[in-house]
Amino acid sequence: MPLIDRGPKILWIYTGVFLFMCVLVIAMTPQAVPLALCLPSIYCAFSERIRGINPIIIGLIPAVLIFIPPLFQSVILYLSLLACGILLHWLVQREHVGLAVLIPTCLIFSLFMLSIFFIASSEGISFMAVIAGWVENIMNQVASVYETMLSPSDMMQFKMNRPEIQGRIIDLFPAIMATTFAFAMWINLLIVAAIKKDILLRTWKCPDWVVGIFILAGVLSIITADTVRAFGLNLLIVVVYVYFYQGLAIVASFMAGHNWVRMIRWVIYVLILSQIYIMIIVSALGLFDTWFNFRKRIRTSKGDET
Repeated sequence: MPLIDRGPKILWIYTGVFLFMCVLVIAMTPQAVPLALCLPSIYCAFSERIRGINPIIIGLIPAVLIFIPPLFQSVILYLSLLACGILLHWLVQREHVGLAVLIPTCLIFSLFMLSIFFIASSEGISFMAVIAGWVENIMNQVASVYETMLSPSDMMQFKMNRPEIQGRIIDLFPAIMATTFAFAMWINLLIVAAIKKDILLRTWKCPDWVVGIFILAGVLSIITADTVRAFGLNLLIVVVYVYFYQGLAIVASFMAGHNWVRMIRWVIYVLILSQIYIMIIVSALGLFDTWFNFRKRIRTSKGDET
């Protein structure tokens, strides 16, 4: 039996807890969504502690539930998240912090879009019709909530603007999902960094050539052709999101360099993530860091550069 630092008894407990969480994600997916979103980092934590056996083998054990028909889709989701965890762990070990978010995000996004294609094929409808149906259901739920919260005049305004809002969401659906998956993988990376203690996310910087993609996306987004414009807007949102993470790294570097207490740092992060205008400012900070390299200009409370 493989060992960890505290012996086989702790190994059995740790492995049992890991497998229990994996089975929970499969058997109770709707109720275990937060656990499922953190599964990649849970796999990384498990991999760091196990010795003598490939953790992938243990991770694949719950996949035997795929032979239970009602759990087929849940097992596919679990295997996708497990693959993200494997990639995350492998890339973190090689200190490829940016790729540790990018590659698992691309994997889960590709699988998600492929699932929509299969749903569309099985139902005999178009790819966009599936997305439109999902957006319609979400907006119906939002409308039911608004009916209990908004005044009659505000509700009327919402109903008038609803077709335009739905159309905009459908057009930007790829970017919305891509950034959502990226955010989930970023949270997993934060958890892994907190466990390993040797990953400095505040030093991360995206390649300079990403500016070229940003400019291309901006040009495409102002072209009048609907398809080209939609593609440009989606690409622009994704690139801006990348620069948002770079801006967060600059903010983190500034606060660490000036020894801000942890409580204040968390308040700042919550404020940034909860205010769209501050998020845009942070994204702009990440963009202009390509030319100004702000972290070299940040000085610590002792007067040294960070």
